[in-house]
This record gives sequence, structure tokens and C-alpha cells, in this order.
Amino acid sequence: MMRKNKILEMALLTAGAACLCFAFSGGMTAKAEVAVNASEYGAYPNDGVDDTEQINKAIREVSEAGGGIVTIDAGEFNISTPVQIGIELKDNVTINMAANTVLRLKANSKNYYDYIAIKNAHNVTINGGKIYADKKQHVGESEDCHAICIKDSQNVKLENVKIYDAVTDGIYLGTMNDSDNLYGCSKITIKKCTVSNSGRNNIGIVDADNVTIDGCTIKKAKGKAPQCGILIEPTTNGGKVIKDQICSNITIKNTKITCVKKGDRNGQFFAIMILNPYYYAGKNNVVAKKVTIDKCTLGGDAGNYSGQKVTLKNTTVKGTFYDHKGTKIKKCKIGKLYRF
Repeated sequence: MMRKNKILEMALLTAGAACLCFAFSGGMTAKAEVAVNASEYGAYPNDGVDDTEQINKAIREVSEAGGGIVTIDAGEFNISTPVQIGIELKDNVTINMAANTVLRLKANSKNYYDYIAIKNAHNVTINGGKIYADKKQHVGESEDCHAICIKDSQNVKLENVKIYDAVTDGIYLGTMNDSDNLYGCSKITIKKCTVSNSGRNNIGIVDADNVTIDGCTIKKAKGKAPQCGILIEPTTNGGKVIKDQICSNITIKNTKITCVKKGDRNGQFFAIMILNPYYYAGKNNVVAKKVTIDKCTLGGDAGNYSGQKVTLKNTTVKGTFYDHKGTKIKKCKIGKLYRF
């Protein structure tokens, strides 16, 4: 309680300073922002203790005080998923980690969990750090065990984050409920991140608009189908796609994607895949609009099966590019172009 009161007091003082700044400097304002270290809540590196609740408490109190920064020191921290969520980000919170900060998920047997959850949250940033999930130690079946799960959230940035060994998707962008009044994710930036060895897809884009993936290294998705570097595939019902769930304005640039092996034309082991899984039955409704792939290296096969206004430019595709929707191709090096 004393810590929380201190945060609220800091927020009020900072807000007061912001008001004075506005009053005396011709309209210039300062943002009220709280800065804490997770160690102040008992999250210490390399002590073998579960740090989940301590980090979450820091996040909650900073968000409730109006927003700010939670710093997690260098070293290794133990994370668990006691109620199917490990760390849960809240509005207006930035997590800053050193390059050698490690968040390591304890092995579990859950079929569903979100290791780091950003749900119905706005203005969230994760910067730095290494995030290890439990793919190598996971027990039993697993349907949706995401390393970073972002749903119905806006203005989210992941930068300089390294994500390893997700049981299903390394980064998942979607919605909590197809029938509610929240419409997926918007304004998502994934920059200078590494996503490696995910058990389904390294990045799954299911319901999101205005997404930028820039300067990333994405490699070796392997486990359950479709095992893609980046998969853009909204929820479909017999080929139908709800209008609000069509993904739009997706930019993938300056990014290298490596596949573990050659694709199988049905979309498995693709570097990038835009897919309506009912394409083969003549129900290939559009799942994505305005997708640009620029200055990328795709070390395997890739495909646009179900995207509209897709542009591939200044890009090397070392395998086959399967084009079913009239992709605009400019200044690319492609091993083989297959249009059908």
C-alpha cells in the first residue's frame, strides 16, 4: 500500500508540474509519467523465485497512476501462467528491458495460455529483452499457447525484443470475441525483433489493421501446420470473412525470414502466406487488403492466395512465389513465379 501511495503521489506531482509548464511556457506541456523498477516490487533477477505477480503489480499500479515506465533489470526472471495469463500489459505502460534481460516461462501442461498478454489495451510498448517460452519442455497437447498475444488493442510497439520457443505463435494479433464491438488490433509496430522456433507460426495476423513489421529476423517455425514465418489468415466460415476482420494496411519491410524447409504449396513452411483456407473450393474471399512486402529476403517459398492489392518489391524470394490474386511485383529476384 505504501508503494502504491507513493506512485499516486508522484503522478499528482508530475501532473501538477505539467500544468505549471502549460501555464507559464506559452502552451508547452509535459506528459505526466511514472517510472519504477520491478525490483521495487520484489522481482529480483537470478534468485529462482517466480516473478510473475511482482511484475504484474508494477504494471497495474503504473497504469492506474496514468502511465509510465516499468524497468526490468538485466538477468533472468521466472514467469508462470497461473490463470492462463503470465504477464499482462495495461494502458499507457512501457516495459523497458536490457538486452540481456531474460524472461523464462516455466514449463506447464496447459492447452491454452498467453505468456505475455496485451488485451483491450492502448499505448503499450515492450522494448528489449529476451523472452523464452516452453516449447521444448511443454507437456501434453497445445492449441493456443502464444508467447506475445495482442488482441483488441491499439498503439502497441514491440522493439528490440527476442522471442524464442513459442508453443504455437511467437506473436499473435487478433480479437477476443468475433461478435463484440471491439475490432481486433490497430497501429501495431514490430521493429528490430527476432522471432524464432515457434511451434506454429512465428507471427500470426488474424485480425489487425495498420501493422508494420520492420527490420526483423524471423526464422525456423516448426511444429504444427502451417509453420509459416508470417501468416495472414483471418477467421473464416466456409470461406466467408467478416468485413471488420479483413486485415488491411500491412507493411513488411527490411526483414529476413528463413524457413526450415521447402513449402508444400498448401501453405506450410512458407516465409509469408496470405490465405483463405477455402481457396481450393472456389470460395476464396479476400482476407487482406493493401499488403506491401518491401526490401525483404524470403529464404523459402511464399504466397498470396487471398490478398487484394498486394505489392512485392525490392525483395528476394529464394523459393517459389505462388500468386493467386494478381500481386504487383517490382524489382524482385524470385526463384520461381507460379501463377494459378
